[in-house]
Amino acid sequence: MKKLSIIVLASIGIFGCNMAIAANNNIEQTEAQAAPSVSVDPAKDFLSQLGLSQSDVEMLYKYHHNTVMSEFRNRDNLLFGNVVPLKNTSFMPANTIGNMEIGTGYHLVNWDQQSIAEFKDTLGRVVFLMNTPEFRRDFNRSIFTVRAQSSENVLIPSSYDQLKSYVNQTAARYGNHVTAYVSDSHTQRAWGTNRLFIQFEQSGINAALVAHEMMHGVGFAHDGKYTGWNDNIPYYVQTILSMNESASDICKNGRSKCEPDMINFGEFYNSDDNETYRPANRETVKTSVALLGKYFNHVS
Repeated sequence: MKKLSIIVLASIGIFGCNMAIAANNNIEQTEAQAAPSVSVDPAKDFLSQLGLSQSDVEMLYKYHHNTVMSEFRNRDNLLFGNVVPLKNTSFMPANTIGNMEIGTGYHLVNWDQQSIAEFKDTLGRVVFLMNTPEFRRDFNRSIFTVRAQSSENVLIPSSYDQLKSYVNQTAARYGNHVTAYVSDSHTQRAWGTNRLFIQFEQSGINAALVAHEMMHGVGFAHDGKYTGWNDNIPYYVQTILSMNESASDICKNGRSKCEPDMINFGEFYNSDDNETYRPANRETVKTSVALLGKYFNHVS
């Protein structure tokens, strides 16, 4: 896989955006990985190694054991599987940003332990979800909605297998290392660009945004007019994980672009469907639908 020579600059609304960086960050920190939870079950240990919290580990093991075992058996060939568990050197102090561009309206701060734990768990959720049979099916089913021109410098994959191959090869070129900064601002934006460089707000760490920015982190963009919910890879992946499994009908008007109030959200996973799910009035739309809700909306 050839290294991208052009870094694309783009910005989007409240769900995420990406920005170009001027140089690689070579700052070294003392690395001290958090010890994973001790378990006598290798499959649970595998889930912990994704970065998932203990409550998420137990929930997945209880309600989605077959999927857990499938991913465990395929643990050496997971999409983004070599990026996790995150090293503590991924969480950069604010004063190491150097000349790299900072997200618009961002005020960078140092990571605290709560934000680190939240980000690790959230990325673990994203990695788990992107390796489920449902994600593979839904990605293949609606990939025709993504336009080739949406990422001018990256070939749009035509299948899930092509996506996984490209993502893993590109991440490997970047040392499978995420460089992450955090802000205490409230712009409702996140930023990501090549070399797995990402910036998030403390209040905005969620699976939808993390999935979106990780796609920017391996070079996918939403260039030019292709900024809809399903005509580019970052939004397309975000849609499948957190809005509607069938990305081809994400907009009620049948188009690729629509306002948030015109989104045709997917199935709600709450107590109306199954008593193992949390009551609907305790969950927001983003965490009740699509694969995120199906796998992580259970009563713990």
